[in-house]
Amino acid sequence: MALTRRHLGLGLLATGLAGTTGVAVVGPRRIEGLVTGTNPDQASLWGFIGGEKLDFVKNPKVRDLLARRHGLTLDASRAGSIEMVSDGALTRQQPQWLWPASAVMTQLARRNGLPVRRDEVVFNSPLVLYSWSPVVEALEKAGFVERRDDAWYVVKMAQLMEAIVARLSWRDLGVPDLYGRVIVTTTDPVKSNSGFSFAALLANLFAGPGGGDVATLETVARDGDKIAAVFERMGYKEASSGTHWNSYLTEGMGGKPIVAAYESQLVEFILADPERWKALRSARIRPVMLYPAPTVTSAHPILSLTPTADRLVTALTDPDLQEIAWSEHGFRGRLGGVGRRGPAVEGLSPTVSSLVPMPDAAAMLALLQRLGAPR
Repeated sequence: MALTRRHLGLGLLATGLAGTTGVAVVGPRRIEGLVTGTNPDQASLWGFIGGEKLDFVKNPKVRDLLARRHGLTLDASRAGSIEMVSDGALTRQQPQWLWPASAVMTQLARRNGLPVRRDEVVFNSPLVLYSWSPVVEALEKAGFVERRDDAWYVVKMAQLMEAIVARLSWRDLGVPDLYGRVIVTTTDPVKSNSGFSFAALLANLFAGPGGGDVATLETVARDGDKIAAVFERMGYKEASSGTHWNSYLTEGMGGKPIVAAYESQLVEFILADPERWKALRSARIRPVMLYPAPTVTSAHPILSLTPTADRLVTALTDPDLQEIAWSEHGFRGRLGGVGRRGPAVEGLSPTVSSLVPMPDAAAMLALLQRLGAPR
């Protein structure tokens, strides 16, 4: 067989690698991977993921980058953030990785004996409120919300939550079309992180004057009844952030007048279905996103439970994957920043500075116990 220039080039590459790494032979699959930019060491990883990130891992661009550059294929099953780190029926299935929606879940996973090898926050998404234009107008007149630089802020978040505990009615607020008492709905805090995060925010709001303190075991014990009252008035609570968001859009102002969810959900929806968003924005009763001041942010950590899954932790910090996460799904980066090609979304704040830290795991465990969660 004649020695072509291509064979010669690959042979020199192999020789060079052997000389610099001390490896005597570089196999043809490894050489092909180095030349083409693909990873020949392919692995399929199975694990649990929060529903708000399912569309991200299903994105063909994400799947291609993970497979081609990092040699990984993900088999993701949806589960609530709290369930995946504490429900024995799930943990006994021996997932290789977990991707909840709160850094507190890493602490809970370790407390529950899960073999967490590596963990890294890869996304951030602030907890926000979603409502409808007539409700926002009433909240503005009552002094609870303000518009600043095209974004809406709940500037008296602690006072609004206190008014809800005091059984403020929609009629008293100035929304006679809605029946009964003012409520904010969210997911089940025992199962889903958006509900869990809202419980943490309530605990912080009630912890001290002005709502800027971080809740402790002592304040949770003192304020537990008030926090539970807010959740009890919600009635049925969905177990997934994704289904809760869909309910907000389909049930409208009558069924879901105010909900707590993630900022990323609106951005992802607008990017995925701009025509439907255009129709919603032109309706007489329009959806509106509001930033609580202060709020908490959901830091989405990836947890590896097996040696092979360690590669996934590294892969998800890939700058190209981070850019897709923002530009197509609305997830802010690890430090809360936005990407270079940020989507043009009306009402989106470029920075979210009014943040208060999540309470620690001990305080949140006590709060979950008060809200009906098993330790």
